[in-house]
Amino acid sequence: MSSVRVQVSCIAVRDGKIAMIRKLNPAYKTYQMFIPPGGHVELTETIEQACAREVLEETGLEVSGLEPAGVVTFIHYGSSYHSVCFLLTAREVKGTLSTNEPDKQTSHWIELEGIGDNEDVPGYHRDFLKHIRGQRGFMNARVEWLPDREKAVWTIVTGPDTPAAVSCP
Repeated sequence: MSSVRVQVSCIAVRDGKIAMIRKLNPAYKTYQMFIPPGGHVELTETIEQACAREVLEETGLEVSGLEPAGVVTFIHYGSSYHSVCFLLTAREVKGTLSTNEPDKQTSHWIELEGIGDNEDVPGYHRDFLKHIRGQRGFMNARVEWLPDREKAVWTIVTGPDTPAAVSCP
């Protein structure tokens, strides 16, 4: 039986740049794309603990002052993949960026200015960053991979009075 996975992802910004990882496994939908560091929450971990651990494991950076910025539901129809990912922003980012798992991914600092046009960042992540950086409130989003399409469809909803923003490449 399949289950829903609980994940975290971190928005870690320092000096106008955001820490991102690039997945090296072709099996990932985000293969060779820049995405925020993160991963699965382990048994007995809080989302803040999981976020700090994943960022350290994937980038060598120490993050603190973690604040929830949103939640994203990822669903891949036609497979058993379904996860709920909590996005957290870090108030403090310390250390030197490093690639600690070179067989899995590489770590990078990406300029925030112009990230909305960076084709190496998935469109949904560009929209999520725009929403979060625009301080539009807690973000509730959904990313879906439909069986008849190779690309994702995503929706951002911020509250009952805010219409959904739907993007479909």
